[in-house]
Amino acid sequence: MKKFALVSAALPPAHSGQSMVLDLFLRDLDPQEYCLITQSNYHKYKLQGNYSSPLLARYYRLQPDFQIMRCLIKSASVLKSEAILKNMLRFRTNQIIKIVQREKCLSIVACTGNLFDLPAVYLASKKLGVPFCIYAFDYYSKCMCPIQQAFAEKYERLMFNEADGIIVPNECMQKEYHKRYGAKSIVIHNPCDLSKYNAGNNEAFSEKQGSEARIVYTGAIYEAHYDAFRNLIKAIELLSIPGLNLHIYTTQSPIKLKANSICGPVINHGHQPVSTMPSLQQSADILFLPLAFLSPYPDVIRTSAPGKIGEYLATGRPILVHAPKDSFVSWYFNKYECGFVVDENDPECLAEGIKKILEDRDLQHRLGRNARIRAEIDFSVEVAKKQFKSLLETI
Repeated sequence: MKKFALVSAALPPAHSGQSMVLDLFLRDLDPQEYCLITQSNYHKYKLQGNYSSPLLARYYRLQPDFQIMRCLIKSASVLKSEAILKNMLRFRTNQIIKIVQREKCLSIVACTGNLFDLPAVYLASKKLGVPFCIYAFDYYSKCMCPIQQAFAEKYERLMFNEADGIIVPNECMQKEYHKRYGAKSIVIHNPCDLSKYNAGNNEAFSEKQGSEARIVYTGAIYEAHYDAFRNLIKAIELLSIPGLNLHIYTTQSPIKLKANSICGPVINHGHQPVSTMPSLQQSADILFLPLAFLSPYPDVIRTSAPGKIGEYLATGRPILVHAPKDSFVSWYFNKYECGFVVDENDPECLAEGIKKILEDRDLQHRLGRNARIRAEIDFSVEVAKKQFKSLLETI
């Protein structure tokens, strides 16, 4: 395989969904076949809890530091100065050009995650005459304030029209970029190491009307989730089932969660090692998969593919999806009947869904069986790695 450079705001050992996916793709590759370019400060991850060890390929850290970049972007937004953003992009582009030349890379992969990486790689690839691939983990131009969004959209059409390859994590985002720009892309669902999940753990559990009914959520909680969680808490209170609680495993502080009304019948277990996630998820009676109904970024919500989808499906446990009707998440789980979908912003409807799952053993079995099947079809890491490598070999 030709040597390539990969540019990403999140890389192993960082504890993030994007980092985890890239780790699965890159861990077994010859470290001489690629280099890694990022703005992240890896020495700080020891304080945050690492997902894994660093990869063996060479890392290059872009300047200036993330905190300085954030201040500059904020200043540009306050002053409404596109000139500041253009200068920052030029500086980023020149750094990437020098690294790619030094490493003698023959292609570049650019991942979404910040304002400058994609356009900098696009401009660098044109300057160097090397192909580039976009890995759109999320909707590039829709996660930003107005001046940043306007800046991003100027490049988005050019990049997605001229890219030599585009990877998206779901069919909804694929359709969106084709509709907007006529861009052709391949879908690689965020993969999961299925070997960590016991495929036989889809046994019937007793109808839980008492002490140990567990609704479980693992992962980050922020603006993309808040109102869905508030609905769940209200639904649990409406049901009045003794001992029914939401168990969350997250890095978000209890103070921040309480400030957003995520409290009450909630047991916060805090951050847990990644290695414990399979057993924690498979111990759930219901796994909760939420997306906000009233988010500041509705386009992002609609095209979002949370990294935990593959993990949840692999457990073979019933999944309760609470997300807008037009979101990829609701579409996927409805289409394949691999989870119970409540796509109305209504705690009472959510309460009815919880009650139905807890009382209906046939439903539990059907949802769990279909979930594991979809995990093996769409989220196998072996299949995803072959797709990723195949794309790199063609650009």
